[in-house]
Amino acid sequence: MRQGCVLWVWNIHTERMGYQKAGDTITGRVTLEASKETSLQSLFIKAKGKAEVKWTENEGQNPVAYSGKKKYFSLQILLQEGKGDGSEIIYPGRHVYPFTFQIPAKEMPSSYMGKWGKITYYLKAKLIRTLWLIDRAKTEFTYLSKTNMIIPGLREPQHGSKILFFASGDISLDIHIETMGYLSGEAIKILVEIYNNSTRTVTPNFYLYEEQSFFAKHKRNIYTNDIIKERGDPVMASTRQTVTKVLTIPPQLPVSLLDCSILKLEYRLKVTLDVPTAKDPEVKLPLVILLDKSIAAEERQQEYSWSK
Repeated sequence: MRQGCVLWVWNIHTERMGYQKAGDTITGRVTLEASKETSLQSLFIKAKGKAEVKWTENEGQNPVAYSGKKKYFSLQILLQEGKGDGSEIIYPGRHVYPFTFQIPAKEMPSSYMGKWGKITYYLKAKLIRTLWLIDRAKTEFTYLSKTNMIIPGLREPQHGSKILFFASGDISLDIHIETMGYLSGEAIKILVEIYNNSTRTVTPNFYLYEEQSFFAKHKRNIYTNDIIKERGDPVMASTRQTVTKVLTIPPQLPVSLLDCSILKLEYRLKVTLDVPTAKDPEVKLPLVILLDKSIAAEERQQEYSWSK
């Protein structure tokens, strides 16, 4: 707000409530409130989608900054243009400028906010009054990609195993899950087979964790975070046990991001065994988290409606 002028993007209408996808139309209005006369050179609004990463590492005694950007689209609409000589005047009052954008009909990664990076989609209005007087207003919208729905092997069963050898006998761990891809809010049924031929009691632990990867200047920075951690029942020495463990994926968990060149969000299922006085064996399986159940159901209904 400067010299009695307020600018904001107001009343944005979309084809979907809460999120957008490729090809959707966004309509809205830019509202300009002027308390007194002000000159105008131009007023325009942009729609943008981009990814960016940024972090710092200590290399020796000197911190080194790493950053990268990836642009997905940039669209612009000129709402009002002045005469170039400063004679265009905006008079006191409310001025409303409607606009319509169509999101490009190409797949792009979903909106996301990570540890050292983000993928954002937004509208940004700019009022240029003079070379030095510029007012801006910005609002973000959520974009969801369907790219993850067509990953090869997404619905194939997953299996992993590990074995440890001791003087008193070996310990083996086998895990099976029904598929690689799960919807947010779904339950993961884990079949676990533990063969404890040793003299030690072992205890399984179950993890669902995320792995965020950020890329810049040929460097990769990784951040991991446990989303779910649960402990199983002990398996006594010289016994064999088969159990089924169920982990429920949180309903608002972000979808996997595998289609961005500078930022990735991946998920893993990890099962470990607590083995006294030995390195704990672990098995990891990849998971792909898809849209939550309500959005996926809406997408399926729309596809069915189009096919009728």
